[in-house]
Amino acid sequence: MTEKFFPDEHDEHEPRAHVPAEPPDREPLPTMETSGGEHNDRSRRTTDDARMMAIMSYIPFLCFVPLLNMKHDRNAQFHARQGTILFLIEIVAVLLLIHPVSDFVFRAVLLIAIAFSIAGIYFGLQGKNHKLPIIGDLAEKTDL
Repeated sequence: MTEKFFPDEHDEHEPRAHVPAEPPDREPLPTMETSGGEHNDRSRRTTDDARMMAIMSYIPFLCFVPLLNMKHDRNAQFHARQGTILFLIEIVAVLLLIHPVSDFVFRAVLLIAIAFSIAGIYFGLQGKNHKLPIIGDLAEKTDL
């Protein structure tokens, strides 16, 4: 059994398959260059720009460029918002690597949590449904 390495290599005993030409009444399918001209080039350029901005969204510090410059493109804005949130999380993570800063952050978060707990107890004793800042909005959005 011999293996063929090239598509046009064939045995002398096997007849070549004949590929019929396109019928003359059919027109060739339009390509990108012939179908829209300048409009297609502009839309392709816009799509390429949006893709480039979407990629740029996930690079630290550059995430603000698409957020500010591509307000008309929903796809670029989607990635820019996600990239910005991710960038902020990265900043917090870097700050928490610094020992004195991490001690301060953890202590501040603990003090705020205790203050919110005391406020919640106070409003609960009064029978009031008062939303705590940030916590109340998050609690409404979640299904617990």
